[in-house]
Amino acid sequence: MALAALNPPSPHPMQLNGEHLLLAGDVYVPITELGRGKSAVSYLYQQAEGHSAQGLPLQLVLKRYCSTPNQTVPFAQALEFELCSYLRLQQANIAHPQLLGYSTTEYCLAKEYIPGELITDLLLQNALDDRHFRAILEMATQLQRAGWHIDYFPANFVLTPHGLYYIDYEAHPYNAEWDFAHWGIFYWLNPEGMRQFLATGDDRHINKPGQPKPWDEPFLRQRES
Repeated sequence: MALAALNPPSPHPMQLNGEHLLLAGDVYVPITELGRGKSAVSYLYQQAEGHSAQGLPLQLVLKRYCSTPNQTVPFAQALEFELCSYLRLQQANIAHPQLLGYSTTEYCLAKEYIPGELITDLLLQNALDDRHFRAILEMATQLQRAGWHIDYFPANFVLTPHGLYYIDYEAHPYNAEWDFAHWGIFYWLNPEGMRQFLATGDDRHINKPGQPKPWDEPFLRQRES
């Protein structure tokens, strides 16, 4: 499928001018890096001083596809997949950021910034409890009914006063092997492993050696409870 034929169309005209982002004629400037994934880096951008938002948010997230040590998918294909996933999330009707624009020539997209508490931070503080697990289990059930699973890694979720948001755009046809109960939950139950992983970058603290699968046996009893 050609990117130009994708639905949804870019909600607003968008282009990059150096580090500046032009969205529907408004200028946004970078504030800080938010996170790095397998093939992209996400940045927090803010409306430049003296520019009117014209209904657009003061802050947004710019996701730029770039070469990383773990990149395995061409930029155009990665962007196409995310836009397809955005439609899947809309169809599943779970809480996720609104798409604001994208560029098929500069391989980037802009989406709503969702302020709140990152689930990873709550995990490191040993602050996750039944409320958080009920919220993610309800979301996972809703996605399964719609026929999808998502990336349940804790860094992809933000808790807000309005509830839990999935802040990534990644959704696949449902496969129980990669759903929350069989994959994602074991990251949510492993604060010490996550702490060591974030400190060292060594995924052996959270994954089985040479596998994209989390350590599960130490946490099976917790999962069942």
